[in-house]
Amino acid sequence: MIKPQADASLGAASNPRPVEPSLCDEPHPALIRRDTRIAFFGFYGRHNFGDDLFGYLLQSISVKTLGIQPWIVGASCAQELTHSFHLPVAKSLWARPGAIGAAARSVTYVVAISRAKAAIFGGGSLFGANASLPFARLIVNVSRWFNRPVAALGVSAGPFATPERRDAFAGVLKDIPSIAVRDEASVRAVAGCTGSAPANLKDLAFALPAIYTPKRRPDDSRTLVVSIHLRQYMDTVLAILADVDSRRLVDEVLFASLDEESVAVTGDIARLFSPSNVSVSRFRYGDSITEVVDLLASATCVVTSKLHGAIVSFVYDVPVMLFCYQPKCAEFLRDNALAGPRETQPLNHDCIRHVTELLVRGRHEQGYSSAEWHLDQFRDFIAGMGKKGNSTGAA
Repeated sequence: MIKPQADASLGAASNPRPVEPSLCDEPHPALIRRDTRIAFFGFYGRHNFGDDLFGYLLQSISVKTLGIQPWIVGASCAQELTHSFHLPVAKSLWARPGAIGAAARSVTYVVAISRAKAAIFGGGSLFGANASLPFARLIVNVSRWFNRPVAALGVSAGPFATPERRDAFAGVLKDIPSIAVRDEASVRAVAGCTGSAPANLKDLAFALPAIYTPKRRPDDSRTLVVSIHLRQYMDTVLAILADVDSRRLVDEVLFASLDEESVAVTGDIARLFSPSNVSVSRFRYGDSITEVVDLLASATCVVTSKLHGAIVSFVYDVPVMLFCYQPKCAEFLRDNALAGPRETQPLNHDCIRHVTELLVRGRHEQGYSSAEWHLDQFRDFIAGMGKKGNSTGAA
């Protein structure tokens, strides 16, 4: 049974871990292998399940790649993130807003690049509408200063709000020789900026089943997992829940908060929902990435506005309804031929009908079978960057 929500809860890891250096500090020199260090950069350390999942995946893929030692720069203190990189002097300031936090992160980035042999932007919307242009420029420029090769893997590019922002990111993308994106829209965006189409290796989470086997719930109860982080979907979700409850399509509704934005919204939906036939429980992402994977993989159906709630469900063959609050969500549905409303604000009855169909149809056992292929592609990409790093003669 999934444990109930607990603030800052500490649970056992969902899979055994080898003895590793401190979770959030630089590894002790005596424990460092003679491998090629690659520093990975993204939106890590924000206690967001999707971004923490990228760190876990990049770490796992790297350690499966001969001769590679990953540094997940700024990673959260999740149990599974055993190869994080932080500067002790800057760690406590990492998540601070404003100039102090920005300075702490920037210094950490510079030191990580100086000590690694290559830099990789890893996972997420790092070159788009809400991305940080100064962050992208800093990684590219510092890598150039230290003569480190730089690449991007599993990222999104675009959409760009203005031509000026597009042109600014175009300058960054042109300075990244190796780019592998995660959707077809990003292929077009990068090609438009650089004149060259990148590889589309898809999202890093597409390799997850080849890396982690989830722990399934022992009972046969039918569980609908709900994870919503935007208030604009509250009324629609409540309509879905009322219909599911009245028709007894599930036994349990589990409200899951996968980031800080989700806590208030999902909590409000849980308080407003008055069930007649189903039980209700709550879960909050704490310090275990794989615990969330276990939860999603055991669901009968998932209703979410979180892209990586949807992707993780998809790769473990769990039916999912994804609210498409931004283009990358609709692109995920379209690229993978998944049904469901793709409007930003879909009609209630369309959502109710779609969730009903998912619950009646149920999961397709072993419908997703591409994880090993994606794992091999990601490993090859990272191994190639390791060779480039060694060829530069970096210390």
